[in-house]
Amino acid sequence: MFNDSDFQVFEDPTLGGRMAGIRGEIDPKFEALAPLVIETLGFQTPIFAHVAKHLRRHKNPPMNTWIAFSTNKRGYKMNPHLMIGFWDDRLFVWLASLAEAKERAQMIQRLSMMLPELAKLNDYYDISPNHMAKISHTISAKGLDQQLGHYQQVKQADFLVGRQWLRGDTIFADPKQVEQTVLTTVSDLRPFFKLLIK
Repeated sequence: MFNDSDFQVFEDPTLGGRMAGIRGEIDPKFEALAPLVIETLGFQTPIFAHVAKHLRRHKNPPMNTWIAFSTNKRGYKMNPHLMIGFWDDRLFVWLASLAEAKERAQMIQRLSMMLPELAKLNDYYDISPNHMAKISHTISAKGLDQQLGHYQQVKQADFLVGRQWLRGDTIFADPKQVEQTVLTTVSDLRPFFKLLIK
């Protein structure tokens, strides 16, 4: 599965070179991980995997890449979803409801109901208001309240909760450990994902 050398893809400054690295090195690992994630979720509702294509990139190379899991066969941004991906300095697993959510008011209501349980996740977990930035904070009851308020008030805000592992972390010395830790994180987030898609 994933290892520290996967981050080297982002060292290529060119669009063509970085895309070739993503397609050749990271995407096959996403494809191999997908059935394991779907099995771990174990939902009766079908879950579809969407590997980022970066089709709108014509000049600047992508800063990150990911695979997303949602109940929509055609896309994921408008639905609550699970994202697993890379920046140049970290691997992440996020449960996300984005600015594009088509039932945003309903998502806010469901998130509000699950905040007390989310706050019980251990401090390995983070929250973030923007899936296209590295900004994040360690999870806390106060932080969750503030983030949900931000998501409710700011049209372009996202709501993300999950885990991150920085490049150089000892976990990347053992690809099997990475796989197991990612799947454990998926399992931890599973009940919240299930509530969002009910």
